[in-house]
Amino acid sequence: MSDTQEGDAVAPRLDPLLHEPVRLSVLSALAPADYIEFSTLLRLVGVSKSALSKHVSALTDAGVVVVTNSPTDQRARRIALTDVGRQSFDAYLRRLEEIVRSARGQGR
Repeated sequence: MSDTQEGDAVAPRLDPLLHEPVRLSVLSALAPADYIEFSTLLRLVGVSKSALSKHVSALTDAGVVVVTNSPTDQRARRIALTDVGRQSFDAYLRRLEEIVRSARGQGR
């Protein structure tokens, strides 16, 4: 099986950092929001606290999200997409849409 179609250049791959299922859930939850508190994100994503922390750390290390303390409760952490993270996620979604259109025979 080939990654190219006749006459096409090699198609860009989905970013594995963003494509991981838990991280994809995190990004999908964050995309429409300014920020989400860690406890809320925990309920939305449905994984353990340690698993979510691991994934948020990976996204933070990559510059995709930023973690800050709540101004009203220093124990509460807020997670938000960075500008780079928002751009990366938008590019990821565009690529995913291309893949879906291609799978449905709709081309670009």
